[in-house]
Amino acid sequence: MESRINLIARKAKKRAAAFFACAFFIAASNSPICAHDENPFKGEEIDKALQRELVIVHPMANMNLDPHTSAYVSEAQVLNSVYEGLFSYNAATLEPDSALAKDFRISRDKLRWTFTIRENAKTSSGQEINAQSVKESWLDLIANKSAYYSSLLDVIKGAREYRLGQGKREDVAIYASALKLSVELIKPTSHFNKILCHHAFAVVPQDSSASGAYCIESATPFKIVLKKNENYWNAEQTNIPSISINFTDDADAQSHAFNIGAADWIDGSGEIKKILDKKSLQLTAEFGTEYLFFKNDSPVWNRADFRNAVLTAIPWKQLRDGNMFPAETLVCPIAGYTSPEGLNYTDAEEAKMMLDAAKQKAGISDKTVALTFAIPDTEYLSNRAELLRGSLEEIGVELKTVKIPLQLYLSSIATTKADLFLYTWVGDFADPLAFLELFRGNSSMNDSHWSNDEFDALLDQASFTNDSKEHNSLLAKAEDILLSSGEVIPISHPVTCNIIDVNLVGGWFSNAMDIHPFKALYFKKGERKLKNIARK
Repeated sequence: MESRINLIARKAKKRAAAFFACAFFIAASNSPICAHDENPFKGEEIDKALQRELVIVHPMANMNLDPHTSAYVSEAQVLNSVYEGLFSYNAATLEPDSALAKDFRISRDKLRWTFTIRENAKTSSGQEINAQSVKESWLDLIANKSAYYSSLLDVIKGAREYRLGQGKREDVAIYASALKLSVELIKPTSHFNKILCHHAFAVVPQDSSASGAYCIESATPFKIVLKKNENYWNAEQTNIPSISINFTDDADAQSHAFNIGAADWIDGSGEIKKILDKKSLQLTAEFGTEYLFFKNDSPVWNRADFRNAVLTAIPWKQLRDGNMFPAETLVCPIAGYTSPEGLNYTDAEEAKMMLDAAKQKAGISDKTVALTFAIPDTEYLSNRAELLRGSLEEIGVELKTVKIPLQLYLSSIATTKADLFLYTWVGDFADPLAFLELFRGNSSMNDSHWSNDEFDALLDQASFTNDSKEHNSLLAKAEDILLSSGEVIPISHPVTCNIIDVNLVGGWFSNAMDIHPFKALYFKKGERKLKNIARK
């Protein structure tokens, strides 16, 4: 979907300060047949002579360029351009645009989706992309034990069983015939096409060629170069011939490159104070939440009574101090969704009584119980851990910290023996489900190992209904169960910062997911007003 852990996260982002409202509206088409205009620049005059290499500067990142196992937003910017599926994100609205799917139809009972693949779809190596190409890519994703998003296809009959090793590949209800692809769902899923915008569900050719608008020409830890895929079905409307993504953690160097015109876009905060053209700062509230979660692998911290004792001891105001958008719930506020009561109550004396009662019920006579908190090795998070340590000592919880290098933190969560972890999640589609799916039992995205049958049932019921009010009401009940279990500790909703002159680069739009499809970008006529500057 580096952070959003304030520089770490399940998707790669950055931290800044600004005031924006985080609001979305979910709209599902009532029409059974849907298609979008293939030309996103309709009505615009684009000067081909102005098009040149786009230079992006980005903080250092361990880039995973496997679309099936990738999970960071920084990777998504590249992968959405190199690999394409049935739908892609609209650059301005993030709603699904038709990509490899020329059109699609939903059956009257909402349980069968049928897609028509474009006749001119080819890979960068010239191979035809057809319905079978999509089917095999999806089945390979489901079979991949390291695929983070594979469980989102559990709505397809037989997919969950195949993913868990309890079913056969041929029993997954995905059917391909020439340019027609049809899938049978176990329940109506109005947001299915929103899910399919994600790069995990793109066509991944067996020969490692590209199915999207760009190919990877070269890739090193310090630079990735993309070039236009001339075989792309919409190559005529892909305007930027090549893209260079340069990685450095030298914020001063990033800002200097932008100021002198050597970089067109800083995908990260840079040294904001040194940016000469302040109008190029693009600050946006993000559809995400930074939070702590318990891993339910210990006989103590897999119990709600112990977790809730800890939550009652937390000094919430101090923990959230300094954040532009403090978070009391997991789901980022979204239009039409009424959040359950948030977490904000602190009482050390009550917390101690709750912990003593939990220990007595569990037959634990020890004076203190240990809680291991795995954190990225940064000053900010060390300070937050010390804040928690002092509060928890008062009630009889000994907080131990395990520091992990920032770049390795997320990949280490599965194997690290700890009870508490830090996470920042940004929704991949505009629906509370984008957050709540993280805690569904048997989900490939559930790193917490928490599970609750009532919670899962509410998520299922919410997916069945076509009434948006009922959908959101059911999900609010599910979130309330999650919060009441003490499983998550919400901290903040992040803010993204990009530095780009949108008067010179067209097709770039601020949005709450910080996704900016490269294929939509183009250069406009104009000059950046640069001053004579020297790097200090």
